[in-house]
Amino acid sequence: MKKYNFIKKQLSKTNKKNDENYVVSRIWHLLNNPDVKMITQQYIVRDVETKTYALADIYFPQINMIIEIDEPYHLTEEMVLSDSMRQHDIVQAIECEVIRIKVINDLQEMNERIDSVVLHIRQRFETMDYKVWDVEQEYNPMTYVHRGYLDATEHIAFKTVKDCCNCFGAGYKGLQGSGAKHKFQEAIDIKALKFYPNASWDNELNADEQFFTEYHTDSEFNTAYMKKRLYELRQEIALFAHVRSEFGGFEYVFKGWYKVNQKRTLELGKVCYERVSTIMPTYFEGNQEPFEKVAKAIYNHREIAFFYDEEELHRFLEKYKKAEITYEFI
Repeated sequence: MKKYNFIKKQLSKTNKKNDENYVVSRIWHLLNNPDVKMITQQYIVRDVETKTYALADIYFPQINMIIEIDEPYHLTEEMVLSDSMRQHDIVQAIECEVIRIKVINDLQEMNERIDSVVLHIRQRFETMDYKVWDVEQEYNPMTYVHRGYLDATEHIAFKTVKDCCNCFGAGYKGLQGSGAKHKFQEAIDIKALKFYPNASWDNELNADEQFFTEYHTDSEFNTAYMKKRLYELRQEIALFAHVRSEFGGFEYVFKGWYKVNQKRTLELGKVCYERVSTIMPTYFEGNQEPFEKVAKAIYNHREIAFFYDEEELHRFLEKYKKAEITYEFI
């Protein structure tokens, strides 16, 4: 039922746009594959340099593909980031494959174009080693604990801060504020932050997500917090962003592994963090591993992923075959 509700919501977003609704509905029904996750009206980064954003008509996160529907007298509107937009998860679409479907008056010709796009989508799914869409499993922290890592390129989200912390072996059962200390990495805090104005905080996540800042609007408090973070608190962060969920309400999306950038912090007058990896290793509760590791992935002198089975290791190796990642086989 959760999948059905999710898809109903995606289709309903186009109810007032007849042309777009026709194309979206035809694509979904022709695909006829409940293992495929389709998101409509997804906020994307158009250009990091100019900080412009847009709404992608259709987004397939499993294969990193965007479908743009070109309606008559309509161009995709680019936007400057607003406070309301900051409540949504914004996808880095720079490396996405973008396919355009032009709405025309010839129904047969337009259907043929849609059908050819559907064929291309199917071929992409058939040739890629993708994760089947499972709503229950994708929100379960144990899915990623057993896998051995979180990857910020996969739009991994959780319903509660407790679940975010439990990816790192915390073992929490109840509510958990806005984060916690990592139990097995003394340099790391786990933080769930809002990147839109919230009470006296106005945190910002850069368009390319390489940097984020924590800023309190009370200057004295901000200065005191900045000094405390620089010289007393842990310097590294497992970051989760508080964003609006496609199911309604809010959720927490993993954004990566960050470290305080002291130079930029002092220059900006607010705590600035720089991303050191999009991937972080997960941990079993109590660090008691029920399976033997087969390998570790290492990037920039950091262990970023653990592997407990050959299939997951192979999938990771294929995805990151061009990355400067080394491996320790056990």
